[in-house]
Amino acid sequence: MSSPLILREYEHSRQLQGFGASYASFALSELIGQESLSNTIKSALSSGRIAHSFIFTGTRGVGKTTTARLIALALNCVGTDGKGDITSEPCGVCDQCKAIQEDRHVDVIEVDAATRTGVDDVRQLMEGMTYKPVMGRFKVYIIDEVHMLSKSAFNALLKTLEEPPAHVKFIFATTEIRKVPLTILSRCQRYDLKRVSVEALSNHFARILDEEKVSFDDDAVEKIAHLANGSVRDGLSLLEQVIQGKEKLTLKHIKNALGLLDKKDVETLYLHIASGNAKQALELASKLYESHADPIQIIEDLLSVSHQLSTLITLDQKPPKDSMFYKNFESLSLDAILLIWTVLLKGIEEIKMTSLAFETLEIILIRAIYIQGFRGENAKAPMKNESTLDSKAAFQNKYTVQSFEEVVSLFKKKKELILANHLAHDVGLIRFAPGYIELSAPKKDSHDLRGQISSLLKEYTQTHWDVVFSSQSGALSIAYQKEQEDKEKKEKALESDAAQAATKLFPGAKITVK
Repeated sequence: MSSPLILREYEHSRQLQGFGASYASFALSELIGQESLSNTIKSALSSGRIAHSFIFTGTRGVGKTTTARLIALALNCVGTDGKGDITSEPCGVCDQCKAIQEDRHVDVIEVDAATRTGVDDVRQLMEGMTYKPVMGRFKVYIIDEVHMLSKSAFNALLKTLEEPPAHVKFIFATTEIRKVPLTILSRCQRYDLKRVSVEALSNHFARILDEEKVSFDDDAVEKIAHLANGSVRDGLSLLEQVIQGKEKLTLKHIKNALGLLDKKDVETLYLHIASGNAKQALELASKLYESHADPIQIIEDLLSVSHQLSTLITLDQKPPKDSMFYKNFESLSLDAILLIWTVLLKGIEEIKMTSLAFETLEIILIRAIYIQGFRGENAKAPMKNESTLDSKAAFQNKYTVQSFEEVVSLFKKKKELILANHLAHDVGLIRFAPGYIELSAPKKDSHDLRGQISSLLKEYTQTHWDVVFSSQSGALSIAYQKEQEDKEKKEKALESDAAQAATKLFPGAKITVK
């Protein structure tokens, strides 16, 4: 099959089974989901105002390297008659285009910075930059994963980027733009490639299946597009995995091939958690695990449900009629949903750290139920009905705290000054939710401190609190933030018109702001 829409980045190293490796068109406009990028570069090529260095950033499979190769084609294409100039629509058939497609063009040098990270590698490239192009108009250096270069390598490259030869173009690609030095970024035209939308991916995959003469259900293609998570390459890999000959591609087939969970099973499990039905939740989780469901996949699907429900509640919208939440959606508690999200998110890290994946999954589900205030199998759901409290009353206590700053203020109010001082000066906030606080670990032993915080908060708020100290770095301490705010206020006060007038009236006087 000859498809103009399959990204060459994916085909570069190997041919997909049944997915050919040739272009019918090489236009930048064929890039999927990157219309703004392609229009901007096409305008630059048409006007002749082409930057000497580009840097493309974005997640995997969105077209960074593909765009770089298309630009190399555009810069060196000579047209079908051999007399063409720089163009945004490369012909794909001239000697220049064919040589670039087949990776034998001596003036288009592609480097993987992940394997050639040293300064000697960069110097070796720079030695060839002084020579004129052998075949094409420009020497084009494509450096993939450029953030992997060492500091010395970046420094060696910097001088050339400042004063590049007229016949040289640099094109960098990276998934970690923050690791690229600012001195390099300031000398490049930066383009951020966005994730490809589900709609664009669905249309793209549908066209491929049509060309492959494989029948399919629309919901099956849409599922692949969702699983691709904005990456064309990931989507193509999944599509290749699930296609079996010329059989019709269905949603059921995709779920069986990829081991995906059924939507109703996930929603049922979530309802058990939100309702405090520990026995039913553990039984269903065990059933899913026995059917080869991955514990991390179960947690991620539950997180997705939490996100969908919290967004719907916040936007005052309703779930679709085919959802199991449709009938009782009005009774769901946003506070409980946020607590479940926090427990599940932390649980993914715990599962990855242990060989007891299923056992850890069960503990996570129990914790998600327990943290909402359930204590027994017969406990009812934290929903708004006559037998339970509404979402506001569910967390209405002797004292209510809605932020970490309010926790510190509460301890000061209750004369727990030493504890309040520790929280204000020695730790940084990582995550906060009603019933859950995660902090960066203080220098001193944190076990007793954690117990004190949890015990006192339970006493003051009449709600169970989980207090976790993590090795991650949190936000700046409250005391430091307050100190910086006071400093800024003083600086503004000294720069005020009143202060300036006082300085002129009393030359040499020192103004103090209190």
